[in-house]
Amino acid sequence: MAVSETSITSEKRFSDLWERSLELRPDVVDGDGNSYEVIFPGVRNQAAGPDFRGAVLRRDGRTFGGDVELHLEQSGWRAHGHHADPAYDGVVLQVVLRLARNSDHFTGPPTATATFPERLVESPSLPEISPSDLEALGIQRFFAKSAGFRLELDAGVSPDQVVYQGMMEAMGYARNRKPFLALSRSAPLLLFTQLRDEPRRTAEFGVFAALAAAGNVLERITPPERGQIRRVASRLGACSRLSGHDWSMFRVRPGAGPVNRMRAIAFIIAAGLGESLSERMQAVFECGGANGLVRVVADAPHIGRGFALVIASNVLLPCLYAIHPSDGIISEFRKMPSPPSDSVTRGIAKVLGERIRPANAAQHSGLHALAKSRSWPGRN
Repeated sequence: MAVSETSITSEKRFSDLWERSLELRPDVVDGDGNSYEVIFPGVRNQAAGPDFRGAVLRRDGRTFGGDVELHLEQSGWRAHGHHADPAYDGVVLQVVLRLARNSDHFTGPPTATATFPERLVESPSLPEISPSDLEALGIQRFFAKSAGFRLELDAGVSPDQVVYQGMMEAMGYARNRKPFLALSRSAPLLLFTQLRDEPRRTAEFGVFAALAAAGNVLERITPPERGQIRRVASRLGACSRLSGHDWSMFRVRPGAGPVNRMRAIAFIIAAGLGESLSERMQAVFECGGANGLVRVVADAPHIGRGFALVIASNVLLPCLYAIHPSDGIISEFRKMPSPPSDSVTRGIAKVLGERIRPANAAQHSGLHALAKSRSWPGRN
């Protein structure tokens, strides 16, 4: 029995199966009845471009290689604009679930359908997991994050810079974490102290200008503002340290792009120039607990409450615990609402069943910990 096309409802699921082609041995057949043998499915591409790079296929006794693009429908090739994108020139096979009825008129790479054996697609045995288990995993992950911040402190990085670096890295979310972390070091918090006597809005623009110049994102900013940014950044001594190519815009929402995230962190930093960032966050926590930290972050432009929950639970609380360990911080972490679901938590929760719905930040973090644990199928 084979997996029906309706049982695969997302390209993410399709990609997961294709990646296991050597194990699952799918039937790959084009519209003319020609079969393709998958010698190697290729390496999953995490950047822009084809889904899998460097696949090796065999058809009619001839072995050839190149990129593979996956779509649920054959029409995805043009719908996604691949026909006009040179990055897809190396695609040797488009693999789909459904061929178009008029596939004879399709202009694009050779296209074949893939059918996976259902008996092999069935999920391997899964670890028994309960909400309390998830919470315990989340607490372990919290301590691991805090230990990472502690290493920075022990290496001589100031508490303020550690908090700043952690927040900057989080601003990159999934795809721009590395460039944001690099930016936090090339434009350190100490650089902004020269703005401490400026009015709040002036200081905020100064921080943003320094980040935008050092991050080399000026081409993403309108010309009138661009000139002012260059002048302010030059006065502050901020210079470009990153390449514009370091930033990924692939599947990044416009509101979550690097420029808007820089505006957000500038708002947060400018609100407390002249005082210690770590002490300020500690004071906010002592007055308002974890919710106080969430409010501080959520007040910034381009940061919603959901993302603020992520930053508070994954950065600020572990940072504060690394600086001043206390049971109160752990208690607040346990009580925090769960951040919004993401691709990791949605994927694992779907496999484990509806009973797994994180009720708090610790359980949400536990799902992330489970995804990286050796007990989860697919981990080495």
